[in-house]
Amino acid sequence: MFSSNDFPDQPVSRRGRRLRIAGGAVVAGSLVAGGLVVASGAGAADTVWDRVAACESTGNWSINTGNGYYGGVQFSFQTWKGFGGQKYAYTADRATKGQQIEIAQEVLKVQGPGAWPVCSRRAGLTVANGLAVDPYTGGERPSRGDVRPPVTSTGGKLVVDGIQGPKTNAGIEKWGGRPMNGHLDSADKQALQRKVGSSPDGVIGPMTTKALQRKVGADVDGAWGPQTTTRLQSFLNNNVL
Repeated sequence: MFSSNDFPDQPVSRRGRRLRIAGGAVVAGSLVAGGLVVASGAGAADTVWDRVAACESTGNWSINTGNGYYGGVQFSFQTWKGFGGQKYAYTADRATKGQQIEIAQEVLKVQGPGAWPVCSRRAGLTVANGLAVDPYTGGERPSRGDVRPPVTSTGGKLVVDGIQGPKTNAGIEKWGGRPMNGHLDSADKQALQRKVGSSPDGVIGPMTTKALQRKVGADVDGAWGPQTTTRLQSFLNNNVL
C-alpha cells in the first residue's frame, strides 16, 4: 500500500504497488447476501473499468479483505455512501459490477482519474472513456452527448439539486478565477484547493473535500457526494454568482 506521504490528498482507493488479497476471497463476478451467491449479471464486456479493477482487486468485484476498501475498484465506505452507492448495497462489494461502475463514474465526474492514482494510469482511464462505458452492458454509450459546447456561463443562479453538472463546474471555475468551460481540469482543481486552503496538487481527494466541506457548511466526512454538492451550489449562489 502507499503511505500517506505518497498521496497526501488520497482519493477513493488505497491501491499501491501491489494490492494484497486475503485468502478465501469470493470469486469475481458474484456477491454474497444472506449466505447466497448471486451472479452480478452486469458489464460482461472488457472495458477500461475492467482494467482498473484488474489493477485494484485482480478483477474481483465482490472482494472484501477487511482493509476498509470494497469491491472491484476498491471504494472506501465513505466514498461509496457519499456518492449514493447505498441505494444499491451497504458496501460496494455487495453491489453488482454494473452498480459499482455506475457509482465509479459519479466519482470520476468529481475527482477525475486521480481517484485511482496508480491504477487509472495503468488502465488508461480518462474522464471521456470512463464515462463512455455503459455500466450494465459494457458497451459504449450513445455518442450524442460526447461533444458539447463549453459552458462559459452558469446562466445565473445554480439549481440546488446536488448534481455536479457543467454549470456547477463553471461556478467552481468562476470562484477560482479560472476560464469557464464546465469541465474541471488540473488547474481548475488547484484553484479550488487554494480557495479552500488545501494543498494545490490538482487531485480532489478526502483532504481537499474536507476543506471544501468546512468552507461550504457540509458534513465533514471527506466524501464528495450529493450533500456536499448541494451545499457548494448554495455557497456559490450566495457568494460567487
